[in-house]
Amino acid sequence: MRTTNLILGLAASAILLGCSQEPPPAEPAETALAESTPPEVLTSVYEWHARGTSAGETTITRSGDGKVATEAFVHWNNREYSLSSELQLDADGMVIGQTITGTSPFGAPINEQFSFSEGEAQWSTRGESGRARRETAAFYVPTEWAALGSMEALVRAASERIDGELPLFPAGTARVEKLADTTVPSPEGEAVLSLYAVSGIDFAPRFAWFDQDMRLAARDAGRMGFVPAGWSPEILETLATIQGEQSALRAERYGSELAHRPAGRVLIGNVDVVDVVNGKLLEGQNVILEGGLISSVSNDTPDMEIARVIDGAGKTLIPGLWDMHGHFSLEDGLLNIAGGITSVRDLGSTPERMEELQQKFDSGQVIGPTTYAGAMIDGLSQYTSRNPAETLDEALALVDRFADAGYVQIKLYSSILPEWVPAIAERAHERGLRLSGHVPAFMSAQQAVDGGYDEIQHINMVFLNFLAGDREDTRQQIRFNLYGSDGGKLDLDSAEVNAFIDQLKANDVVIDPTAAIFHSMMTHLPGQADPTFEPIAEHLPLAVRRGLYIPAFEIGEERVDAWAATAVRQGEMVKKLYDNGIQLVPGSDDMPAFTIHKELELYSDYGIPNAAVLKIATVDSANVLGLADRTGSIQPGLAADLVLLDGNPLEDINAVRRGLLVIKGGTLYRPEDLYRAAGVEPFLDSVKL
Repeated sequence: MRTTNLILGLAASAILLGCSQEPPPAEPAETALAESTPPEVLTSVYEWHARGTSAGETTITRSGDGKVATEAFVHWNNREYSLSSELQLDADGMVIGQTITGTSPFGAPINEQFSFSEGEAQWSTRGESGRARRETAAFYVPTEWAALGSMEALVRAASERIDGELPLFPAGTARVEKLADTTVPSPEGEAVLSLYAVSGIDFAPRFAWFDQDMRLAARDAGRMGFVPAGWSPEILETLATIQGEQSALRAERYGSELAHRPAGRVLIGNVDVVDVVNGKLLEGQNVILEGGLISSVSNDTPDMEIARVIDGAGKTLIPGLWDMHGHFSLEDGLLNIAGGITSVRDLGSTPERMEELQQKFDSGQVIGPTTYAGAMIDGLSQYTSRNPAETLDEALALVDRFADAGYVQIKLYSSILPEWVPAIAERAHERGLRLSGHVPAFMSAQQAVDGGYDEIQHINMVFLNFLAGDREDTRQQIRFNLYGSDGGKLDLDSAEVNAFIDQLKANDVVIDPTAAIFHSMMTHLPGQADPTFEPIAEHLPLAVRRGLYIPAFEIGEERVDAWAATAVRQGEMVKKLYDNGIQLVPGSDDMPAFTIHKELELYSDYGIPNAAVLKIATVDSANVLGLADRTGSIQPGLAADLVLLDGNPLEDINAVRRGLLVIKGGTLYRPEDLYRAAGVEPFLDSVKL
């Protein structure tokens, strides 16, 4: 409300002055008319699309007096995001006031305020606040991404500066760069759009397309994008291709500058090696790498020519970690490798980009993990997420399409009709693919396993087998709210729970808990950093760091205890699954690498031995995909996917965060360098190369 109060205050002052003074002399007619003419108002309406499906609308209204109003409603995957932003700019296009209200995608209230007056800036969100002094205005970066008027104003202001840079509130500097032009069809004929990149705010540049009047025109944000109302959403495919090319150029530059490729053998000498297969530490080993593979592991002194020697004394070598539930892009590769994640199973990223992503990562052209593609298939409904099928035949055709493209897994989503599951499972298995997913609405997890599921994504789906069964529409947010309110009450020793676990065991069903995201969901309160990322929050880029203090859900005082109890019971369930021989796999479904670190720490906190946690995150994950004979452990003949740690994770699982060197396929990477490239302040010095 501060912007509104400022405007009202100025208006009130003008009225009081008018009442206390003599009337001013009459102005000439032309002048009076000019002063009474309202400022020019320009309104643009944008339509959001999620892969061809309508996903909402945004309106930006710009007044000639520096006011920019944004109204937005965006919906996807049963998330509804509404926002109203009132932005006040000064004559130089810098922010002097902003008020943002609305409702977050998970139903939490939005209330963000900023003001700059007499050299003092003040800001607040639902989770944090601050103030700073500065002689001249800087550009305020809001936490809410749907405040598109702010992005437009930032790019416009920066583009008028010679260096394209703007100081920011609360801190930092943004750099804006024009990257490319293209011509696209519009209802009025051909339109020229320009691609701009905004760096210095996030892990990677934020892209947006502008018209020739420097007005925001379009944006492709991966899963969704927007174009002006009345324009064909098909142009998003063209824009996405160009954005991808520009993003790849940036990523390829890092691949050239930050990757170290020794010409001959590499020796990691006198290092302690974690034998994840047997759960023990092999001390003082000499590990030789050659041709992208592990050549030997022994305590013998090597008698051969070595191109690069790395001193491993006092350090621990583990296999590269796995993320078995990724949704990522080329830009995420830096974070994954920096965090020791050398293999990722992607569960539903844009199919059109997967082949390119895999090729660039696997070739080393772009820094990133070895990627195994899983495809998402959903039913057609108002809640559709991706790759919708209107009929069973269409769903089966999608299975064939993804099998032909080399995918390893099919992930079903919440709008799939339960009666389709057995036929989809049969086709997937015939084509050599695993079947997993959310449990569809009006279907229980037990029924999904009976129907042919090999794996269940998310620990809440395990609980919902008992809390919702086949009675509830779990496409809606009941899948979160019911879990939060009632999960803590579930009796894990009941006959019903034990029978279900026996069923999982009998059918070799894997559970991908994504425990970290649900732990945060159940325990994150305003004013606190997200528990998943609290240990590293101060190292992260500005926009990422500030967002960590705003919970996705509004738990409310009356629900805090119940949701906290669910977080505790979640840990007990994960441990019970482990104790009963159910294969777990670690998945992020969130921020790359850092989420996996927390996932493994939670497993350890739940009581799973650290040796077993490391096995789950390495060779067990490789084995789920039938790849344990190629990667996942430190043995001669396997891929040289390795992480050199400061500390022993068998004693302290937090050591997985302390990577000193990451090796993928024999290529060496210094985490320190990769973190800096991603806008992250490094955590410790890397091995010198």
